[in-house]
Amino acid sequence: MKQGAVMLKAHPDLTSLQVHLFGLALGCATGVDFVASSMMGVAGTHIRAGVFASPEDFLWSLTSYAAAAVVANLVLRRIAEDISYRGYTLLSLAVAAAGALLCALCETPFQLSLARAVQGLGAGGLFSASRIIIQLAAEREERRPLFLGFNIGALGMPALAPWVTAQLVQNTDWRTIFLLQAALALATFAFVLAAYPRRMRATLPPWKIEVGKLDWLTVILLGAGALILLHGLGDLRFYEFANSPSVALTPLLGLACVAAVFVHQHRHPDPWLNPRLLLGRRYIAGLSFYALYYFLGGLWGYVVPTTLQSGLDFTFQTAGAVLTTTGLAGFGAALLFTFGGPKLVGQRRYIALGYLMFAGAAWLLSQRMMPGASIAVLLPALTLQSLTVPFVLMLVAGLTYADLSVDSFAHAYQFKNIVRQVATAGGTGMASLWLQYGEVMARTQLVGNITPFAFAQEPDQGTLLRLSRQIDQQALLIASGNLFALLAVACVVIALVAVVQRSLR
Repeated sequence: MKQGAVMLKAHPDLTSLQVHLFGLALGCATGVDFVASSMMGVAGTHIRAGVFASPEDFLWSLTSYAAAAVVANLVLRRIAEDISYRGYTLLSLAVAAAGALLCALCETPFQLSLARAVQGLGAGGLFSASRIIIQLAAEREERRPLFLGFNIGALGMPALAPWVTAQLVQNTDWRTIFLLQAALALATFAFVLAAYPRRMRATLPPWKIEVGKLDWLTVILLGAGALILLHGLGDLRFYEFANSPSVALTPLLGLACVAAVFVHQHRHPDPWLNPRLLLGRRYIAGLSFYALYYFLGGLWGYVVPTTLQSGLDFTFQTAGAVLTTTGLAGFGAALLFTFGGPKLVGQRRYIALGYLMFAGAAWLLSQRMMPGASIAVLLPALTLQSLTVPFVLMLVAGLTYADLSVDSFAHAYQFKNIVRQVATAGGTGMASLWLQYGEVMARTQLVGNITPFAFAQEPDQGTLLRLSRQIDQQALLIASGNLFALLAVACVVIALVAVVQRSLR
């Protein structure tokens, strides 16, 4: 680009350095949300012990954040109309920092759930806000510098989160995790304040938002529905349908509340989420691929750490280092895609390639689920999966919104991130349910193969305890291996669908 050339027509006063810092600030704002979710997943066991929560009680702290994030995405556009997307981002970062500080002060599971809801209400809409800002601030041909900075912040920060979390837990305690999240949100607040362009029009201060004019029926229905749906999906891991068939009714009740929201919005004269704008063929196809990716991401994100620590006896620190290493590989691939992605021809084939890579990674892991498997044996498969991000996510993102206007994009991205929360929770719930049944079946088979003739002498209590531990590990590895094999087949099917479909091309 020539010296002094305008990089953003909407903001001609910004220099090249300022545009790149603007993009990085957009990514860091998104990273605040991603880091909060990642750290909670990685350090969940330690945090749960810190507030003396049962697994069922601790689940509320996960679902309260996700449900609050759904509400944040719902109210995002309407609030931004009053205070601008820049103002919304600053307000959300402040709320996210306050929520993280409240989490650090919690003593009980109930307090943690409420604090996490505050944090989710602040951080949950930052991803959507950042992407809408890019759409508003730059024409299609001007977005590469913004996306470069955005990807550095949005993907680089969560890639480092597992290793940082492990180090904090090892050297301090669980409260430090939330103190770091609060510091990150406040630092990003200052960065956004300095790097975002000034508002193009007069806006209201946050305290003058007319709360009474909000569509509270939609807020209550969607908030309650999302909480019930997400908690119901997560709750599947603690029950067996054979003994508690009513547990399946909870997600259905939540889904009914969410459906009622869209019926209400369809009839509303000025809807927050306009269903009429979300029925395009290209958008529906892209949203379906999004949902598949986040479902598989929730599944993968639950099974891999569980298998590394409980099945293969990796330490918490080692598992964190492995996850960060593979995350950085995906981060590097995303940066390369930022430059080379627009040059790809035949995008459907590359989406299919991404899912074939995912299938290959899952199949490799299914063959390597055995006691004593080393990092060197597992790392190639885990790295291969992380390299799929440009193809199964970023390429889909570039194709999904090609036909949408700026206003339609805001509606579409709000809804996409609502779907993200539900699909991720569904993947996590399905993974935990599969492992639950798979372990029971494998354990039964393993125990059935043990006879008194397997022991040279009558085993003592220590021998029986070690044997029980080995059986539990073997059962988890068998269940994980079977799930990875099934996942490989599913990804091959998705790849075939990607090739034959014609909506995204």
